[in-house]
Amino acid sequence: MEDDVEKIRGELEKARQNLQQTVTEVNRKVESIGEQLQPTHLVERNIGMSMWVAGVLGFALGGADGTLGALVLGAVVGAAVNEARHNASSNSS
Repeated sequence: MEDDVEKIRGELEKARQNLQQTVTEVNRKVESIGEQLQPTHLVERNIGMSMWVAGVLGFALGGADGTLGALVLGAVVGAAVNEARHNASSNSS
């Protein structure tokens, strides 16, 4: 009976260490992803796209004809979503 108690204590300690290790890894990954999703990092990694979006936004918001601006803005958003989807699929492969 005493051997069983010691065996269970050992298994419990091992499980506790494994859980702590897993929590540490999850926290590290969450930090990493959080840093990657900060707006400054997104702009730095996609500087060309960021400049293009800023220019189109300026055109869309500053133009006299709201319809043309809305169309251009829709095209930019579509292109950005397509680019993000393409980057996500190529990163996961």
